[in-house]
Amino acid sequence: MTLLERYLFKRAITYAAASLASLVLIVWIVQALSRIDIVKTSASAAGNIFWIALMLLPDLAAGVVPFAILIGAIQALNSLNTDSERPVIAASGASQWVIAKPIVALGLIGGLIILFIAHVIGPASASAFQNGLRSINADTITLFLQPGRFERVQPGLVVSIGAARGSTVESLVIADSRDEATDLTYFAREAQILEQDQQSLLLLYDGQLHRRNKSDGGISVIEFQTYAFDLAELRPTARGDWIRASERSTFALIWPDPNDALSQSRPAVLTEELTDRMTNWLYALAFALWAVVIAGQPRTNRQGTGPAMALGLAGGLGLKAVGFVTLSLIEESFIWVLVTYALPLSAIILNAVLIGRDFNLSRWSLFEKFTNASYRIGAAIGRWGPFRQSAQGTAGR
Repeated sequence: MTLLERYLFKRAITYAAASLASLVLIVWIVQALSRIDIVKTSASAAGNIFWIALMLLPDLAAGVVPFAILIGAIQALNSLNTDSERPVIAASGASQWVIAKPIVALGLIGGLIILFIAHVIGPASASAFQNGLRSINADTITLFLQPGRFERVQPGLVVSIGAARGSTVESLVIADSRDEATDLTYFAREAQILEQDQQSLLLLYDGQLHRRNKSDGGISVIEFQTYAFDLAELRPTARGDWIRASERSTFALIWPDPNDALSQSRPAVLTEELTDRMTNWLYALAFALWAVVIAGQPRTNRQGTGPAMALGLAGGLGLKAVGFVTLSLIEESFIWVLVTYALPLSAIILNAVLIGRDFNLSRWSLFEKFTNASYRIGAAIGRWGPFRQSAQGTAGR
């Protein structure tokens, strides 16, 4: 890299790192607080909650890395215009790719980080997270539930036991109202916690399942000799899918065991997980190039930096949202796998073409309309009562 490229790269990676730390912290706190209710369930959970929440970090980081790169790159490019450095660079005859190279390098670094997390750290952390939940729920059922009392172990999930002897439970009742359409109630004369394939399972023996349809109130009763539950979420595992696709290695996703229950019953789930791991890193590069398209051209200070950031985030969120939709449709048809790959690749190609043609978005009529609308909205908010009173109070002091 030249001196100028190193200067811009240092700025961009600094802003991106700060954005990444902020985004991960915010999302992690939200995710951790959504599971804080398990601390109230058992004493051992209080010691494990930090470890379990920590296992969320790799996947959260991989999800927000593209947005951190987008924000950091736009901030770095905006600062060049704010300090009047970008017009000087343009006047010296430097091409748009002089600005784009360090941003693309940042996108490639982010993509490599996402690949490493997706294929190495992510499956291990997902498995550790689910096993932590299984351990807590197993302790809750066998050690901390009081016989004869109905305890809410999760929102919409109530459990009661008659007695507990080690890993064996007598007279187990599970009332599950988490489904919006159906209430499920399980009665078992006996239940036992077993380790199978390195996973903790709750096996119910000699019982009944009462299923009530919430729409019409209809009730059906099913008797069973054995019923298996995944202790991570206390959900049935009739299809043998307690080892989730997110917990499997990439090798196991590409070449699944032909005797594996999940690969036999729902092979599209494995394809969806593999496609997600293979395409996530492309968004980091696509967002980096999009940042150059949005904020890479010289601008005057009067044009401001807010519209570039707003439009950049809008474009990134829109592309990622469409990617989530196509990913969720893979179970319906294999064609959506190709669409999921095509989305970030087409964005990369389109942005590269725009940069190569020295496309100036600020001269585009739609961008001008968007900028004018942003300023009008900002002015309207400034004239709104609380903000106006605050401004007047500050001026009075």
